[in-house]
Amino acid sequence: MARRHDTRIGHVVALIELRFAEPYSVAELARSVNMSASYLTRLFRLHTGRAPAGFVRDVRLRRAYELVQTTFLTIKEVMAAVGWNDPSHFSRAFKRHFGVSPQELRDALAREYTAARRAG
Repeated sequence: MARRHDTRIGHVVALIELRFAEPYSVAELARSVNMSASYLTRLFRLHTGRAPAGFVRDVRLRRAYELVQTTFLTIKEVMAAVGWNDPSHFSRAFKRHFGVSPQELRDALAREYTAARRAG
């Protein structure tokens, strides 16, 4: 039997992606769609393959990666912009997710830019 899409999960996903830097609890997300936290977690995992907290973390990390690549914000400013509070936890999570720390990514991009300017 095919699984029916639940629009409430789509609402929660959209809320997270729109306001990713805000602190969320599963209870708050569940209240936004009028369901219990445990039922939201179960449905969210069923529809996305992830728990809500993991989904929020991944959205924040993807946005942080974009900011490191495309802005001159410091790593601490990037961290704050995506709703992260602990620099060492942020750096470890970023490295675990992308294989490089935010500073390593920024340094690699700077080296690429310098090499391209010399070649151009």
